[in-house]
Formats: sequence, C-alpha cells, structure tokens
Amino acid sequence: MKIKITGRRIDVSDALRDYAEKKISRLEKYFHQLIDTHLILYIEKLDHTADLVMNGDSVQFHARVKAADLYSAIDLLVDKMDIQVSRFKEKIQARKGHGVTEELSFDVISDKGKEALLNQVSNKPLSKIEAFLQMRLDKKDYILFKRGVAEMDSDLDFANRNYAVIYRSGQGYRMAEIPAENFTKQNPDYDSFNEYELEVIDESPVNPEINFKKADTLKVGKLTLDEALDTLEKSGSRYMPFFNTDTGYFNVLSKNGKKYEVFVPAF
Repeated sequence: MKIKITGRRIDVSDALRDYAEKKISRLEKYFHQLIDTHLILYIEKLDHTADLVMNGDSVQFHARVKAADLYSAIDLLVDKMDIQVSRFKEKIQARKGHGVTEELSFDVISDKGKEALLNQVSNKPLSKIEAFLQMRLDKKDYILFKRGVAEMDSDLDFANRNYAVIYRSGQGYRMAEIPAENFTKQNPDYDSFNEYELEVIDESPVNPEINFKKADTLKVGKLTLDEALDTLEKSGSRYMPFFNTDTGYFNVLSKNGKKYEVFVPAF
C-alpha cells in the first residue's frame, strides 16, 4: 500500500511520519488490495488536524479529526477510519449473503454532525454528449460521469481522475471538467478545471447537436464536504456540484427533505 504524508505549512518529522505509517498500515487488513492513502497534517490555531483519504477495493473513504497534538489526532483518525471501513465491509458481506449486486452506498458524517449518504456513480466511460442525454433520460438536473478517452492513451492515474459533471444552471446547462492536458503534463494540475456553457440545438438520441462554449467564470466551487453541506443548506437549493478539495474530485451534493446525498466517482 502506498502511503503519502503531507504537512500543510508544517514540517513532518521522521518520527511522526514513521508513527503515522505504522498506524495507517493496520487498515490494510480490511482489503486484499489498497491502492493508496493520503494523510494531510496541519495546525490551525489550537487544533492539530489529521485528514485521511483512502482508495481501495473500488471505494474511497475520507475522515478528519482534531486533537491537542498530531500524535493524538492520528490515533483518533485511524480509530475513526477503522469503524467506517469495517462497517462498509460488513455491508458488503451482508449484501453478498442476500445475492445483492447493485452499487454500494454508505453514510458519512461531517465534522458538524450532518449525515450524508455517499453513493458511487457508474464508472462506465461516457462522452459528454452521451452523459447529457443520459441525464435527460434519467430526468435529473445533474450527472457526474467518467469521461471517455478515445483520442488518447489512458494510464491508471488518468483513468481514476477523468470525471466531469454536467448540471442545470438557471435556464441552461453547464459542464465542469479537468482538461486532458492537465493529466498528461509532467506535473499534473488536478485542481484546475474549466467550465463550459451548453447550447442545446438538438438533443435527439439519434443525431444530437450540442455546442460546448468555454465559460469566462467558474460556478462550481472548490469546497470540502463540510463547506458544501453548509453552502447547500444556506442556499436552499436541491443540489450543488462542487470540487472536493479533500479528495481532488468532482462531487454532487443533493438534498431530499432533511436527507443529504453525495455522489462521488467510482474507482
């Protein structure tokens, strides 16, 4: 398992790095294969914060904790992730026992106690035209989808991150995507993306015609899940696409009554 440890505006000592790696490694017992984990450590005022994103077994997990010191934060973080991952594995086993094969979802709890149902979208590659037509077919105002890579050779990193979102904005539609060149250059820039305004001329499934014009401004915000929950709640909207700064991927947060649901990429 690849473990990446980053200090945000702090230096991570060798002792702290070694301690974190040993603690995080115990989570590997839940999976036959873990792709990678990314631990971010930082200090804000009196809060020592540990943030962990873990990819493995076609699912992504995220947890964050605050404590009086970074060692305690790492301990609490691994305990929190241990509970989250073990519950997820229990759901997998329970569904397998009943012959259930549909895509899995599970609850995540924000730092402020809000609960959201986390759902992975399909990882079937779609062109942007196909994605728009699928969104209309599903009678939804948004779709998070994996982009097709017909014109270029794909590698693991590109395949994992090549997701885009189309959403209704006012009376029209917009699409946000990370440009392909960002994946292929020597130092990829994953958190820089473009937005396009859609001019729907003909949405016929046989011969659709949709123009994608690059927008001058961005409407999709760069937010954490907590910030997105707060923003959606204050706005009164039913849904909101956002770029999750904790994970580096597009998400869509929606609200149905008092329940929240966040759509994330599948890996």
